[in-house]
Amino acid sequence: MPRFLIALYLIVCGTIAFLMFIPINEEREFSQTFRHDVQQRVKLGSGQRISVAPLFNQVAQEFALQPEILRAIADHESGYNPWALNIEGQSIYPESKDEALAVLKKNKIKSYDVGLMQVNSYWLRKFNLSAAKALDPEENVRLGAWILRYCLDRYGYNWRAIGAYHTGSPDNLPERSKKYAVRVMEKYKKLLDKSQSNKK
Repeated sequence: MPRFLIALYLIVCGTIAFLMFIPINEEREFSQTFRHDVQQRVKLGSGQRISVAPLFNQVAQEFALQPEILRAIADHESGYNPWALNIEGQSIYPESKDEALAVLKKNKIKSYDVGLMQVNSYWLRKFNLSAAKALDPEENVRLGAWILRYCLDRYGYNWRAIGAYHTGSPDNLPERSKKYAVRVMEKYKKLLDKSQSNKK
C-alpha cells in the first residue's frame, strides 16, 4: 500500500511540475481574460489620433520594441498602405477604408491580412476584433506590435520570432518563415543605420 501512495504522490507532483514549466497550450493562451486584455490594449488608441511617423515610436515604446522593427514589418507587409489587404495570397490595394471593408465583406469566409501591419484574420477571430477596428492605422500598428511582442517572448530575439509574425509559428512553413525574416531584418538594419546616423 505505501508503494502505491508513493507512486501516486510522484505522479501528482510530476503533473504539477509539468504544468508549471511546459509552455501553455493554445486553449489556455487564449482564455477570456487574455482576450479581454488584448482588446483593452488595442482600444488604448481609440481616442487621440497621431500621424504615422510618431505612431510607430509611441507604439514601440508601449511594447518595449524598437520603432525600426515595426516600420520594417509595415514596409515589407503593406508598403505603409493603411488599407492594404491580402486575401489568400492575393494583394489588393483599395483606395479607402470603406472600399477595403466592402472587399472583405465579399470574402468574409476566407483568410485575410489587413492594414499597415497586415494583421491576419486568425488574430481578429481569437480576440473578437472587427475588421473595421483592425483597419484603423493606429490600432493596426498596436495589434501588430502586440503580436510581435508575443512572438519575441515566445521564441526569443531571433529570426524565428520574426518569421512567426508572418506564419504563426517558425515551424509552419519554415523556409518561407526564414525568408520572410531575412527580408524584414534587411529593412530593419537599413532603418536602424539611418536612425543612428540621424542622431549623430
